[in-house]
Amino acid sequence: MSYKQKHTEILDSETWYNLVANQYKDYHKHLDSFYDLDIERFLPRDNDELDIVDLWAGDGRMFKHFSNVNFRKYVACDIAPKLLEHHPKKWLKVQKVVCDLETTLPFDDNEFDIAMSFFVIEHISDIQSMLWEVYRILKPGWKLLIGHFLQRREFEWSVWTWDQNKRFKIKQYRYRIDEIKEAAEYNFFNFEYQEIVEKWVLLWYLIICEKN
Repeated sequence: MSYKQKHTEILDSETWYNLVANQYKDYHKHLDSFYDLDIERFLPRDNDELDIVDLWAGDGRMFKHFSNVNFRKYVACDIAPKLLEHHPKKWLKVQKVVCDLETTLPFDDNEFDIAMSFFVIEHISDIQSMLWEVYRILKPGWKLLIGHFLQRREFEWSVWTWDQNKRFKIKQYRYRIDEIKEAAEYNFFNFEYQEIVEKWVLLWYLIICEKN
């Protein structure tokens, strides 16, 4: 390992995502390979008005998958305000909220039908508390969808400044699927998951947590 690699600065999520906000769209093509699934099949077919919260929505990478859903409201929630500024706001029904998933969420009890949290768990130090908060804001019988990417190496990004190219890593926590299952069931969720495999390699899990 080189000196430069060994001394790459590790940043917290808010700092890191604000720093790469203007470049993050360049990474969408890589992310889209994981988002290439029919999200709508997890939504009820007999309900055409849903209250949806996208936890860690970023610049709207998941929003396009709901273009055909007649939602009542769609809340884009993220810890990084500079990244959230890039989230599309095509309709008045879309709200943007800056919040930290490791604190009390600024929403009412039983407010949402669907909560989403794609590739976020690895940034959360206390998933017990996060899942408890999501359970609180979901309506009974409704779902939290989690996309959990199996990160085999630390995520690194180059950021160009006027005089140099700096490299940063983001602080991460590597959770096993059984650890997430234990935390979800502890918070009274019904838990199931699907393995997403590409070229015989397990890449990520789609986790469905239903509120009792």
